[in-house]
Amino acid sequence: MLNGGWAGTTLEVDLSTGKIERRELEPALAAGYLGGKGTNARLLWERVPPEVGAFSPENLFIIGAGVLTGTLVPGANRTCITYKSPVTGIHCYSSLGGFFGTELKRAGYDTVVITGKAPSPVYLWIEDDRVAIREAKHLWGKDTRETQEILHRELKTNSSQIMCIGLAGENKVFGASVEHAIGASASRGGSGAVMGDKNLKAVVVSGTRDVRIANPVRLFDLCQHIINRTEKTRKDVFEKTAYAVAQFLLRIGAFGNWAATIPPELQAEINGSGDKLQKFIDRAKGRDVGCANCVLRCRQSYPNADGSHSFFKCQSWNSLMTATQIIDGDFAVAAKNMCEKYGLDVSTMANLIGFATDLYQRGILTREDTDGLHLEPKNAELAFTLIDKIARREGFGDVLANGVYRAAKQIGRGAEEFAYTSKKLEKDVSMNVMQVPRMALITAMNDKGDASRLDNITYSQVFPRSRAEKEAYLKEGWFGYPPEFEKYLLADFEPAAAKDYEWLGQFAAYDLAQYSLADSLGICWYWLQFWRYPAINSRALLADLVATTTGMDIDEAGATEIARRIVNLVRGYNVREGLRRKDDKVPEFAFTRPPPPARPYPILDRALFNKWLDRYYEIEGWTSDGIPTGETLDSLGLDYIRQDLEQRGILATER
Repeated sequence: MLNGGWAGTTLEVDLSTGKIERRELEPALAAGYLGGKGTNARLLWERVPPEVGAFSPENLFIIGAGVLTGTLVPGANRTCITYKSPVTGIHCYSSLGGFFGTELKRAGYDTVVITGKAPSPVYLWIEDDRVAIREAKHLWGKDTRETQEILHRELKTNSSQIMCIGLAGENKVFGASVEHAIGASASRGGSGAVMGDKNLKAVVVSGTRDVRIANPVRLFDLCQHIINRTEKTRKDVFEKTAYAVAQFLLRIGAFGNWAATIPPELQAEINGSGDKLQKFIDRAKGRDVGCANCVLRCRQSYPNADGSHSFFKCQSWNSLMTATQIIDGDFAVAAKNMCEKYGLDVSTMANLIGFATDLYQRGILTREDTDGLHLEPKNAELAFTLIDKIARREGFGDVLANGVYRAAKQIGRGAEEFAYTSKKLEKDVSMNVMQVPRMALITAMNDKGDASRLDNITYSQVFPRSRAEKEAYLKEGWFGYPPEFEKYLLADFEPAAAKDYEWLGQFAAYDLAQYSLADSLGICWYWLQFWRYPAINSRALLADLVATTTGMDIDEAGATEIARRIVNLVRGYNVREGLRRKDDKVPEFAFTRPPPPARPYPILDRALFNKWLDRYYEIEGWTSDGIPTGETLDSLGLDYIRQDLEQRGILATER
């Protein structure tokens, strides 16, 4: 076994039989896939073939901590939850922050693999070597906050870390999330629905062990170097509380996505939203909140009427305000509070509300369809009613509970034209960004239908600057990409032209590998190049952190190979499930609808978009239909995927 980082044990839990088994972590699995996203993806490949559906007892619910999670490394607190998604039908994972992964490692486990279906509601209890499946009938029907409070009381401890589902997960709502602690959640793709299908209400973990480190002195020095680089991001972004995020996201022309119009009075309200929301923040904010071992503290707490607190960052702020056109902090807090308690993905809920309202305004839906509701923007009570109906699968809410893609098919009457999804997953409600060339490509090429796992701020905040500013940026060491990418940064930047985007594919491929690596290490991507001043600004530094923690002989080239192995493993899995080039797309409106005045980009050019896909596939080593070639798979140690795809007739035999 390697010298540090990994706890060394995988916990196997079969809810159907009640069997609990511990397995020693295989050194080859650890060294080849690291942990988190990588290890989870390998396990899903081996044990959840196309014949297994998302709502099958054989579907896995895998909880995997990153190899650096629980160590001294700043921001290394992430846990990946992996499963076949009921929404997309392919590999899906969520990166969970908070404290769960750190506690899991302290309990002595890298990964928890849950299969089967309990005959009645249960929760999984883990305390070091003691593990049990416990009855949870008294928790069924409780919201996520009540569930955590009851478990803490019963276990007589506040130190246990809990992830759980609410009513939405119990009802297998496709947008159901898994909630944990300070507003941390696994939100996209139906993680909560998979837990609910397994009758698994919660997972509770408590541990007392330390995480071993191969070279603690060297690791301390590296971590101090990283911490010393955080001040700029802290001041540039988070000390402004949510002002910068709210103002930026509300002003980009996101309103009117569905109707494609923004009335002048609404645009005026949008333009003043930053000041309005800042006043709310100054009045209502409790404090800044961070996950385990994180000084960035990206979340802010806000009190609810019931005395509890909701925790906000990024999409938590803007999604529901955008969809409802209600630019009001008190509304945002109340709506987010409902979603947290029910266990609902805020982004999916915003999409469903906006989608349904748009169909009603177009006459596709009527009161007969909506249980007598008059669907209109700027109606807070309507939004609360729809959230409640969706969580309970009540009436019209039962239609929406299956997500935009399936709801559109059920509604019919042309509704599918206005169902904006990628790989069947609802998009960011700020959908006009998909007419931005870079956003169009990463929307199409992300590996789970959620472009957030490929996004970063460098392009919008650094690329458009003057050459002198960009040269200073490089000199100060903030550019989080290889030296050969500097030429793209220093070139004349003409985003509206969108004609020569060689750099587009290069950056998208690098980012997917980098974020896949981070999600396997357990490092939050806010510490990487998502922000323009990344504290961890190179893959070489990531490799050094792994080598110092684990004792592995690994450098930048080795880290790159592992990252690309994980990318191609996930792509191979999804290809086996039927994914092809036809699925790597953006909603049709991006090619046909004039963007709002707030966006300088033209209508997306279909021929150029196809060229971007061609170039991206070429960079990754994939065929023109988006299938990894046998040569690519073999070069990354994925010959087992090549053999499987060849046997299924998906990949031509090249030997």
